[in-house]
Amino acid sequence: MKIRSDFEEVSGLIGRLISIGEEFRGKDNWWSHLKHKEDWGELVWPIKDHRVKSKIERVYSDGRDMELFLSEELESINFDITKYPTLTAVVERFDGTWIDEIEALEQTLNEANEAKDQNDQSSWAFDQMVVTFKEQIALAKVVRQTLNLLKSTNLYKLENGIPVEKEISTLHISNVSNSNISVQSENVSQQVHVNDALFDDIIKAIKSSEIDNKEPLVTAAEEMREGAKSGSILTAYQKFMGLAADHLTVLGPFLPALAALL
Repeated sequence: MKIRSDFEEVSGLIGRLISIGEEFRGKDNWWSHLKHKEDWGELVWPIKDHRVKSKIERVYSDGRDMELFLSEELESINFDITKYPTLTAVVERFDGTWIDEIEALEQTLNEANEAKDQNDQSSWAFDQMVVTFKEQIALAKVVRQTLNLLKSTNLYKLENGIPVEKEISTLHISNVSNSNISVQSENVSQQVHVNDALFDDIIKAIKSSEIDNKEPLVTAAEEMREGAKSGSILTAYQKFMGLAADHLTVLGPFLPALAALL
């Protein structure tokens, strides 16, 4: 995925948002199918109590509206310069939207499940909508985390007149003899410490998931681990994100920690 040149400095985070938008877009036909071609109507139409009916129906209405809005807005970041002329515009676009309503969405889901239990009627379509709704909430949380990370970038700070701190290396170097750091020195060994636990957890999540072709993702995660050790993780990260775009439900929780390594 080619990220627009003015966002190249934050390409990893922008690429993540666009990938999530594509993930939302992929759910569009599924929402329509569940409502019109499964047993959704058999559940909803016979309900006489309007309060019970409306709580159940909100799983579809809020879930579909959320999917349509976020797919459109996230995917257009890369090409709609009128809507998103700056990184600040990207961040502010989602103020007061579904991204700020995650807790309310969770409450909607709880009330729908309670209403469904009260109605005492099984529905495969409803159960699948609940699963999809939960997946979208998880993705929305990643979007919120990513937007917060964008606020801490130098590009965002420069746009908003916030002082930019000089970057200081945080590499931990050990096993160095008689010097702070070795430059063109012999008989000196150095180690750069990387949080192996993060990459171990990513690989474990991939292997225990239902992803069909796991090996390319595992390989990409290992390449990120090696890139982190050498201080050049960006290329491996971008490769991993390209592969991870279709599996954000599994890998989404790890993305903020990975972005922090960029």
